[in-house]
Amino acid sequence: MKKKILLSLLVLAVAGGSFGYYLFNKPHQSIADQDPDYKMESALLISNYEKDETAANQQYLGKVIEVIGTVSEKTIDAKGKINVTLAGPDLAGIGCVFENTKGNQLASISEGQKIKIKGICTGVLMDVVLVDCVLTN
Repeated sequence: MKKKILLSLLVLAVAGGSFGYYLFNKPHQSIADQDPDYKMESALLISNYEKDETAANQQYLGKVIEVIGTVSEKTIDAKGKINVTLAGPDLAGIGCVFENTKGNQLASISEGQKIKIKGICTGVLMDVVLVDCVLTN
């Protein structure tokens, strides 16, 4: 009886470890070819979060959103990811995190420039956050 239980636990552990290894090494999927769930000006997205964060999270969290806005800042973090902040109506903005493979298309972006970005909404910290961002035409 003990051998059957130990064998079952071993099989479950190997299956769980294999699944975890698969997820860890799964290639990153780009949203470049996905149609956005929402298209809007950056000020509207920020306004929706300022009015009611819970309702905005229910509507936008995990969705692909395309926003048009003016660049207020462009930085590169310690991991090599490019971060672009789109200006908002007040102090708030939209933080857009690009993967480091997108650097070549972002080289020409400068502060004050109006651009269109598509990314996945992860909610709001101090700014609304979009990850896995790509520039769109």
